[in-house]
Amino acid sequence: MGKAARLARRHGLGRPLRTYRQSFPLWWHLLWIAMALVILVSVGVNQNLDVLTKAWGAAIPLLVGLVLWWLLTDVRLVLCEGGVVIGRFFPLLSPSVIPYGAIEPRGVTCVSDVGRFSKVSGREFGSTLFYFPQSRRGLLFDGPPAKAVRRRSGALASMFDSPPDTVRGGKLWAFAYRGRPEDLLAVMHRGMVGAGVPFAEALPGAALPERGVGATRDEARARINGFAP
Repeated sequence: MGKAARLARRHGLGRPLRTYRQSFPLWWHLLWIAMALVILVSVGVNQNLDVLTKAWGAAIPLLVGLVLWWLLTDVRLVLCEGGVVIGRFFPLLSPSVIPYGAIEPRGVTCVSDVGRFSKVSGREFGSTLFYFPQSRRGLLFDGPPAKAVRRRSGALASMFDSPPDTVRGGKLWAFAYRGRPEDLLAVMHRGMVGAGVPFAEALPGAALPERGVGATRDEARARINGFAP
């Protein structure tokens, strides 16, 4: 049983139904490949090192880099029968567990340029935002404040919290992903209906069609459901 399944079961969310991993821009992957090549070449061309020293000299930084890469890139949105698990799944970190009842169905929006949300809204990156400035397709939803669904408390985690920014006093969560928005919403819609969430039937009509976040705060407020800049 994976981490998402254990969390879902422990918090009464039922079975995980679909998992989306955060979408990263091409430069992110190229950066890590370039760093690995620099390490290998730097060690390989050093004539003052024997074979064993070269092996250790390359293996240690590569291993550290691999762990760091895992820490930064294992970010998922897991849609379960009764809610979502979202955040970093690295062994020492705790993703957030959000029941569907804590999400406003009329506050869900599918966007084509989620990476522009921070620039348009004036929000800095925080504990509820999972995307890069270059990210395209994304999901925005009106959910609870991060501290309300954080499974572990701590000063470091709370440093990235920001004030409520939705009409109902909640937080906008954002996640960059790859895939069809219709497929993602279908799973979420079934879960909300099954959980008896008020106004669950309004979800598809509110979230679709996919749209841009706009060029100004006023446009973002008009296009992003529930957003209160």
